[in-house]
Amino acid sequence: MPETTHPPAGEYPRPAPVHHLDLEVAASQLLSELPGKRRRTRNLARESGVSAMLMALEAGAVVKEHSAEGVVTIQLLRGHVFVSMGSESLELQQEQLLMFQPGIRHDLRAEEQSVLLLTITGGH
Repeated sequence: MPETTHPPAGEYPRPAPVHHLDLEVAASQLLSELPGKRRRTRNLARESGVSAMLMALEAGAVVKEHSAEGVVTIQLLRGHVFVSMGSESLELQQEQLLMFQPGIRHDLRAEEQSVLLLTITGGH
């Protein structure tokens, strides 16, 4: 059964007036944790209804169909992925961005080792 994704409730950095994040360093660290796993996720920040996280995927890894309660952006920092929404499938390559509205059911498949910056705004 498809699941609903809520903004993550895991460990986030402490609230701060400014979060300054080096995505290249964070992506490299996350990839170093990937061997032997299909997927790794790191929570970067959560402030005022906005959640930001990095996700690293091995080639062939799949994120099963789900939806989010907020607006979602997926920015591909490295690699190559396909995002499917019903009968529509969109290809994302490095440095491309996809944004969709709350409740859109989607899944994701990594064609090669990939790193994504995900944001979810609104929702719970």
